[in-house]
Formats: sequence, structure tokens, C-alpha cells
Amino acid sequence: MKNYSLLLEQLTTQEKVALVSGTEFWKTNPIPRLGIPSINLTDGPCGVRRQEDNADHLGLNESQPATAFPTGSCTASCWNPELFEQMGQAMAEEAKFYDVQVLLGPAVNIKRNPRCGRNFEYLSEDPLLSGKLGERFVASIEKAGVATSLKHFAVNNNENFRFNGDSRLDQRALREIYLKAFERIVKKAKPSTVMSAYNKVNGLYCSENGYLLNDILRKEWGYQGLVVSDWGGVNHRVKSLKAGMDLEMPGDVEFYRFQLLEAIRSGELSEIELNQSVLRVLELIDKTVSTEEVIEPDWKRHHDLAIELATEGAVLMKNDGILPLSKDKKYLLVGDFFEDMRFQGGGSSLVNPRQITSPKEAFEMRGLNYSFAKGYDQTGLADSEVLWSEVESKLADAEIILYFMGQTDFTESEGYDRDDISLPENQLELLDKLLLTGKKVVTILFGGSPVELSKVNQTNAILNMYLPGQGGGEAAARLLFGEKNPSGKLAETWVSSYDSVPFGKDYVTGKVENYRESIFVGYRYYDGVDRSKVAYSFGHGLSYTSFDYSDFKVDYLDEKIIASVKIKNSGKFAGAEVAQLYVSNPKSDVYKPVKELRAFEKVFLEVDETKVVTFEFDLKDLAYYHTQLKDWVVENGKYLFHIATSSQKILDTKEIRIEEQPDIRSPYQRDILEGYYDLALIETISLETFETLLESSDCSELTQSEKYSLDSKLDEFKSHFLGKYFYRAVVGVGQKQYQNALKLPDGPERTTRLKNGVFISKMMPNNSIRSMSAASAGQFKYQMAQGILDLMNGHVIKAMFYFFKKYKVPNLPKNQK
Repeated sequence: MKNYSLLLEQLTTQEKVALVSGTEFWKTNPIPRLGIPSINLTDGPCGVRRQEDNADHLGLNESQPATAFPTGSCTASCWNPELFEQMGQAMAEEAKFYDVQVLLGPAVNIKRNPRCGRNFEYLSEDPLLSGKLGERFVASIEKAGVATSLKHFAVNNNENFRFNGDSRLDQRALREIYLKAFERIVKKAKPSTVMSAYNKVNGLYCSENGYLLNDILRKEWGYQGLVVSDWGGVNHRVKSLKAGMDLEMPGDVEFYRFQLLEAIRSGELSEIELNQSVLRVLELIDKTVSTEEVIEPDWKRHHDLAIELATEGAVLMKNDGILPLSKDKKYLLVGDFFEDMRFQGGGSSLVNPRQITSPKEAFEMRGLNYSFAKGYDQTGLADSEVLWSEVESKLADAEIILYFMGQTDFTESEGYDRDDISLPENQLELLDKLLLTGKKVVTILFGGSPVELSKVNQTNAILNMYLPGQGGGEAAARLLFGEKNPSGKLAETWVSSYDSVPFGKDYVTGKVENYRESIFVGYRYYDGVDRSKVAYSFGHGLSYTSFDYSDFKVDYLDEKIIASVKIKNSGKFAGAEVAQLYVSNPKSDVYKPVKELRAFEKVFLEVDETKVVTFEFDLKDLAYYHTQLKDWVVENGKYLFHIATSSQKILDTKEIRIEEQPDIRSPYQRDILEGYYDLALIETISLETFETLLESSDCSELTQSEKYSLDSKLDEFKSHFLGKYFYRAVVGVGQKQYQNALKLPDGPERTTRLKNGVFISKMMPNNSIRSMSAASAGQFKYQMAQGILDLMNGHVIKAMFYFFKKYKVPNLPKNQK
């Protein structure tokens, strides 16, 4: 590409405005006159989703076949940064093959609440784990010459209000929990792009939040790359560009181009401000456009890697000794997932797999002696009694029952949050019957996020596969029969019931989401309260072998913490262990968790082998964020270092005293914020108390001058006699697709159409009319959306004005002759 300064001089204002918006859903605008090409962006947290014709941003239309790697909930349970590096390398190869320059991932938002519909795509409730894994993933893809997009920046923790919600939280929670993984990845791996989230943070849309995008991301962290919007995640184009959001996607919104051109003409937006974003787009294009020869990826090697990730990411949550299984016994395999495995989540990360190895195929390849009964239907529509009679007829010959169960695409997906964390009722009813047979039952669990396990815990073993990607069936077989030793560890807490979740009853009840728990997310909360709230703790995972820890040491030298421990494989299987180092800070007038993860290492050991694991990190990693000083502070006092196999299984503790740091007064008044010092009282924290922490005067639901606005959810339209027709027209697409699918014969096509129908029906009511317009790539005009709103608000003449209004903007450069 030519010299940037020269290019800026040659570009017209209209061409610059085109460059800072996308086109055709997944591309940047080319400038043919100057030889500036367009580049392709596509979804990429779990695999390359490259669409050609008939593109959309919802994951409904088919994409090019690629490797469907396990989702984030599974890969994070590997606790293995090296595997993330290998996955990144493989995805970069596939991206190049499909002419993709920017992969939209990784997704490192914190798992705040288990009901969040997108948790399957996110990595962990802990920012250190998310940050270290995301760092290696980003670095490997960028090294291969493909750009990444670190997302969703920031505090994007629900789906029901993701387009119009306001995440309200205190600065300490923002810095220590929700930004920490982003900070690590930005500073260490330098992603080419960062994606701004849909939601607001403390009253400002992320795409217009100069505090996030300019003050923190660019000035404080030194970020040099481009900020891209989430698809349809722009509210006001001029405000977003001035705040540092460079590239609006998917683009083709005439109104946004009109906004920018008018702002330049009026002086509201300077050419210098526009040039900053144009320059970043040009740099991204120059960095990613390649003339290298395209080489077809080694698809088998990538499939094998997907199997390896699924194998290491699977968590053996319970085992009474029944696992590993013998290949000589006769098994009854029960459950629809045995044949039709659920291996990925729904929505924008949906990958068209090049191949799928289901559990059934893996069992058949091994020539195992088994019979199969479907037992339940994922759609929940089949006659349960008929399905049970098939199971019952095959019970007599079986020595052990393997029950393949879990969440379905009808209960969990991007686009909406779960109503609860229960497993499907038809599967639980079947489990009751299986337990009454008196036979041993092994549960193989599928799903993207935690579920209540009170009934499942009555089985003899639980192997949690999460959403294991296209090779999940092979991974399950290897683990069940001891060909591989389980080594996955939970990257999130599994609660006993949803009642255990702090402020769970307030989750997604309105557009304002108050993060009243502050820093006490996941184990940071659960480790400080009654342990009966937890079914399986953060970091938990069993093995077929045993590991002995000894000679645990901790030293403090030259602003560094250095710890080490010996680990011996004292069992009968080769295997891997994840050593976890937690730190308890000194007790003071600053509220803090009981302990926090500060380092971890996965180590592979042969039988009787011993290795020394060493951890090293900076003293500043022990700091808390001081909200008055707006800086990080390390307190003096006694620090306790815990070597552990989970957040609730401490093996040994050492003490280190820090005494040379400045003594800085706490920013908190304990008598006012008592609930944060005694976690048993945390749910007594009122909105008024939270406002004190937030330093805000209003944490209540937002008000608006008109009853209906561009930010209104479509679900709100049902209360208006005209709005309900628009609602039915949009949501009815999914409902109609579902009803038509019911008429089809049983088979994959029927199931797929049923899933798509449910997805549209559940997701679309959560959309705002603004996001629908912004995400439509020009198909649903902004003025049409505004006109509909004016009609609903009783402004008929104004509505007619918008219905007939056309924004005069020049043709896009690609269409100019």
C-alpha cells in the first residue's frame, strides 16, 4: 500500500467516510480509484465462519466448511495456554485459506451469572485464566499474519438486554474483574482490533464510551490498533467516532454516513478526528492483505487438534471408581446426544464442521458391545413413554448404563439468557427411571454452562464434555475407556442451585443491570460463604491417577514473587495436573476476596515421575485498584500463598510479609459498606449503599421522554396496537419456521429448522429497533425504524416525514464509475 500520509491527502471526505464503515455484512469498503482493497472479517472464537453469498450475522445461513473447535467453556477447562496457541495457528491457516483477514475473537468477557446465554463462548469467571489463555490465542493468530478482534469490550454479561442494557459497576470491579483480561491481552499480545460491546457501561454505550476506548484502552494501556463495533452496535455515529470507535459494522447504513458528512460540514467533527480512524483502517488493511500463495490446511491435523482440545477440556466431575470402563462389558447407551451430539453453541459462532465424530461413530470404531436407545428427544416433542419402552426393552442385557444428556439448542444460545439453570425436564424424568433400575449409571454431560446437578449427582460418575467441537465423540470414548486420562479443571463455579447466585433474582430484570456484588464474582464470592452453595468448585477436576505435592516454597525477591512445588504422579496412569496458586491478601480496611488465583501451571507426568513446577509473577499483581488515587496499590502486611488443586481444596500454605510499600489509607468507610466485608450480608446491600460505592446518584431504571424509543426492546412493542403487528411480523418469522418444521418428517433438516425457528423467536424480542436497522446492512432503513417509532408515539405527521425521507449521500466508492 502507498504511504499513509499521501493516501490521506488523496482521499476525498466521502471516501474517508466510506472507509470507516463496512459493507456487505463482512467487508470493509474498497477504494478502487486508489487501489485500496476491501478485507474480510468473520466470526472466529471457535472456528472460522466464512460466509460467501446470502450472508447474515446471526449464524443461520451456511458458511464454508471449517474446523469446529470446542467452545470457550470447554477449551478454558484445559488450563493449557499451549493448546490455545496451537488452536490459534490452525484457525489462522483456515482464515488465510478462506481469504479472511480478521477473525472476530477471542471472547473474554467474565462469566458473572450462569444464566448468561453467551457463557458457552466465554472462557472463565477469573480474569487471570481468561487473560493468559486469550493472550496465547491472539499472539499465535497475529504472528501468522491474521488479525484478531478482542471482544466484547466491555462488561457484556447478558443477552436479554445486550443491545440496550446499562451495566452499572464500581471502578474497582471494572478494573480488577471485567477489564483485567482485556488489559493483559492488549499489552502482551497486541491484537490488531478490539470490538466494542453492544451495551452501555455506567450510562454510556461502549461504542461511545471515551473513558473506555480513549482514556483506558489507548492512553493508559498504549493500544495502537483499531476499534470495531459489534455488528449493529452503533447508536450515534459521530459520537462513536469521536470516542475512538473507528470502524462501524456491518455498514451500509446511509444514515450513519449522512451523520458523518453533515458533522464534517458543520464543524461538529473535524477532519483530523476522521483522519485518525481512517488511518487505523488503512493500517489494518495494509497489515493483513497478503500476496502469499494460498495453501489448503491440513484438515486431519486440525481435526486431531480439536479432539485433543476436547479431551483436555473435559472435566471428570465425579467418579466413584467406575471409570475408566472396560471394553469387555456390555453397555446400554441412552440419550439422543449419543447419535446427534451437541458440539457447539448457537448464534454467530456457529461453524459448519468439515467432519463430525459422534460418540456413536467412536464406539463403532472400537467395536464395542453395546445397545442403544434414544431415550429422549432434544426437541422435547416425542412421546416419552414410547421412548422409555425402548430403553426398558434393552435393560436386561446391560451391565452399565451410559447416559448422554445435557442442555440443548432449544435451551441455550446466544441471543437470549436462560430462564433457569435446570436440565430439560424430559431428560430428568428419564434419569429418574434409569436410577430406579438399580444399575450403575455413568453420565456424559453436554452443554455450554453450569446446570443444577442434584439428580445427576446420584449417578456413579459425571464426565462433563461441555461443547466439545467436531471431535467430541472421539474425545469422550478415549476418556471413558481410559485411553486418555481426564485432566480438565472447571474454569467456573458450578453452584448447587441458582438460589446460590448473589443477586441472581435481579439478573436481567430491566435495562439497568446493577453489579451490586462488585468484585465478588464466582469463587471470589463462593469461597467466602457457606460451601453448601457450591456443587463443584472453580478449578475442580478429577483424574484416574493421583498426584502428591511436596516441598512447597515461596520467596519474594526484587519485586518478584517466586513459588515452587514438587508434584509426583503416584498413581497407575500417566496424566496431567493443574497446580493452582492462590493468594490471600492482608486483612485491612479494604474489602477483598478470601483468596484469588495468581498463577497456575499444567504439568504432564508419567507414572512415578516427579517435576518441579515454578510460578513467577510481579509483586504488583497483588495490588488492588484504589478508586480515589486511580492507581494500583500493594498493601503492606502478611500474604498467604496457597498451593491448591481447586479454589476449595488447599494442600499447603506459606506466608510472606510485605513491609516496604507506602501505607495508603483505604478509600472505603467500613460502617457504610459492611456487606462487602461480611459476605454473608452481601445480599442485604441496598441500591442506596451501592450508589455510595458507585459514586452515582441514580442506579434506578432509566427513564425516557417518549414511551417507545430506538432502544426499546421489540418485546415492549407488544403493548401497542400498532407495535404488536411489527412484533408479529418480525418474531413471527421464527414462529412460522418452527410450525412449518413440525410438518416435516423426522430427520436432520427438521431438527435444524426447529432450532432456527426457536432461535429467532427467542432472540428477536430482545433486539432494539435501532440495532435491527444498524445490523441489517442497509436492508431495514433507519428512517423506517424512526417512522415506526413516531407512529407508536402518536406523531403521525413526523412519521410520514421519515417514511418518505431519503438521505442524500454519494454512491459508495465501489459503485462509482
